[in-house]
Amino acid sequence: MVGGLVLFCTASVVIFAFIAVLQVYPNLLSRIDGKLASMAGYPRDFLALRRISPYDIFQYVGLFTGSLVLVIVGLLDDRYGIRGRQKLFGQFLATTVLILFGFKFAHVTVIGISIPLQTFSVFFIYGWVIASVNSVNLLDGADGIAATIGIIMSLALAVMMLSQGLIIDGVVAIAIAGALLGFLKFNFPPAKVYLGDTGSMLIGFLLSALAIRCTFKQNSFYAFLAPIALLSIPFIDTGAAIIRRRLTGRSIFAVDRGHLHHTLMKRGYSPRVSLIWVALLCAMSAAGGTMALILRQAEYAAASIVCVILVMVVCRIFGVAEYELVMNRAYGVAKSLFTRSQTEKVPQVQSSVHVQGNRDWEENWKRFCEFSDKHQLNKLTLDVNAPWLHESFHATVRSREKIREASDLWQSVVPLLVDDRVFGKIEIRCSKDSPFSHHETITALIALSADLEQEISSTTNKNDQSLPETNRAEKDASMPLAKK
Repeated sequence: MVGGLVLFCTASVVIFAFIAVLQVYPNLLSRIDGKLASMAGYPRDFLALRRISPYDIFQYVGLFTGSLVLVIVGLLDDRYGIRGRQKLFGQFLATTVLILFGFKFAHVTVIGISIPLQTFSVFFIYGWVIASVNSVNLLDGADGIAATIGIIMSLALAVMMLSQGLIIDGVVAIAIAGALLGFLKFNFPPAKVYLGDTGSMLIGFLLSALAIRCTFKQNSFYAFLAPIALLSIPFIDTGAAIIRRRLTGRSIFAVDRGHLHHTLMKRGYSPRVSLIWVALLCAMSAAGGTMALILRQAEYAAASIVCVILVMVVCRIFGVAEYELVMNRAYGVAKSLFTRSQTEKVPQVQSSVHVQGNRDWEENWKRFCEFSDKHQLNKLTLDVNAPWLHESFHATVRSREKIREASDLWQSVVPLLVDDRVFGKIEIRCSKDSPFSHHETITALIALSADLEQEISSTTNKNDQSLPETNRAEKDASMPLAKK
């Protein structure tokens, strides 16, 4: 778990060594520019390499300080394990360091209209950096994924910077890509060394900081949209995770195996083929962002984001379950707006989404629907999330009968557990006018949930027996110590 520390040390040495060389040889850039111009037959300063100013050095001291704060937080998490809110506080502190050292902008121009941001820009910087850090961190769930994405994004950002004559920023981006490329040799499937939270958070932090310094400050919409396209794959993956968890009633911090690399491998792709898929998608969005900045046309960045989403949905490699969840919710809301309230009992309405996995849940769900109809429930929700089985299922059945008073309704939640692990829950809502008492309903529900737990337990045992000995050891090592 030392990949992040290696990345930080390598990038820091290269950056400060480069700045030191330029301080000793202040005319080095102009000489390089002149020689390249004479070789290419262009006028002098055709690259317009900008000299390193004291303010540049000041900002890079801030970038180093903020990165150091984040590295310390990451190392603590990799070594001892810290709470999510503690990591978030460390990210907030590192971003504050960036802002204090001048990583901010005052306004942005959209279709020729200058929009002043003023104080709002600070909130945007916090949101941009923290979102970038956590998006890349969430994608670091399979061998080589975060390192490959980091290499592609760093190289694309280097092209953006060098095309504008921002030599030091281009060198920083190249240093990040070079460090990750050397690391990828040991992180390529099957991996021997890992980035850890230190490395995955640092990649997002460095790239988001460079984007603030070199693109957002141009106050143009194409420069504003280019880095968003560059980081679109991590953002799409994180956005889908939030949608998936919120619409299934789970915490956005809940663990699941619905990320991009998980869905690719569940479709039967090997880790290396999955890595190639992610690399191609990331290269597509990076190319669009780069072209948008170089050609000064925001349409390229927007088109690349749309193309990436279409490829993932049409090829059914990612986003299908999230799309179904959104459509089900939208359909339910739209129908409630145009349906007259009824007092008589009407047939129940149900919806189900197999978020992840291959297990057939229809027979189980049919029993729950029959239970809901028999006990005249107003709503029953079955939510299953079993990451170790790569299974996730969410379904709801509700009555159209309107409850006029909240006091006429009672509700209960029954957890689903197997082998001391919670793999889901059943939520019910029922009217006090039901022919069954709440004690009878809950007792019957517990019996029904026990049958489902028994089925899952037998499935888990079969899967454990089919696993190689090494995989069973890894699985046991991933369990909390108290559960062991």
